[in-house]
Amino acid sequence: MRKEKSCGAVIFRKYQDKYQYVLVQQRFGLHFGFPKGHVEKNESEVMTAYREVKEETGLDIKIFNHIKGQTRYSPRPGVVKDVVYFLAQAQSVVLNKQVEEIADIKWVDETEVVNMLSHKTDKMLFQTLKDKIKFGS
Repeated sequence: MRKEKSCGAVIFRKYQDKYQYVLVQQRFGLHFGFPKGHVEKNESEVMTAYREVKEETGLDIKIFNHIKGQTRYSPRPGVVKDVVYFLAQAQSVVLNKQVEEIADIKWVDETEVVNMLSHKTDKMLFQTLKDKIKFGS
């Protein structure tokens, strides 16, 4: 069994007294999830999350590295992938998608996020991390 690791972020902002989150739709597979990507050599989990968020969304973020969650899934036979997601607050708001990998990107109201996420593991992760915002921000 081959192992892979990616890191990313569940990014939030407060907008008109509501919380909104960034969702990206991957160009391949067209599923909605949170920005993430593979860890590169000599890169920490936090460094990977910052880099991948910037590449995929164009956003500057503040990561709360003490607030994170992890998912595990099999993207293809013989491969297990762990993804570490940090809770992060947007420091900028203009989304600029990475056209090579991202089909769509949007700010989504908290009440709509679970319905838009494609994978059950992401839905469970979101429920866990969103409840920790009051501690992080």
